[in-house]
Amino acid sequence: MKTERIICPNCKRSIPKLKSYHYCKEVAIDELFLKKSDEVVLVFDRLLEHLSAYENVEISATKNCIVFVRNKTFVVAKPMTKCLEIKFYSNVPINDEELYKYHLWSSKYESIIRIENESQLRPKHFQYFKNSYLIS
Repeated sequence: MKTERIICPNCKRSIPKLKSYHYCKEVAIDELFLKKSDEVVLVFDRLLEHLSAYENVEISATKNCIVFVRNKTFVVAKPMTKCLEIKFYSNVPINDEELYKYHLWSSKYESIIRIENESQLRPKHFQYFKNSYLIS
């Protein structure tokens, strides 16, 4: 069931309701990649290509990350100097040595991976993102 969302009149981001807390400033995604390595940009491009193919996905930038939203945020990508930090959610803990960290957050598990180059982005990661999308 898709939750009805509105557009913030100030920042033009999609939010659940007018008084929802959010970073209320328009930010261009490209600005977040200034002074980042070409590899980080390529990793994000691949992530963007994959996630934007999902149905009803809204993409927006805050002051330091890009959020992918369906009914709720399901992936957050944070460009760092040498890697792209990607946060996603699951209903159960994920046993994967490649996770940078994970913890219980609200009723879900929040997991983080750090990807330095495209070759590190594997099919299992895309499955994690798809599962996060499905529970959002």
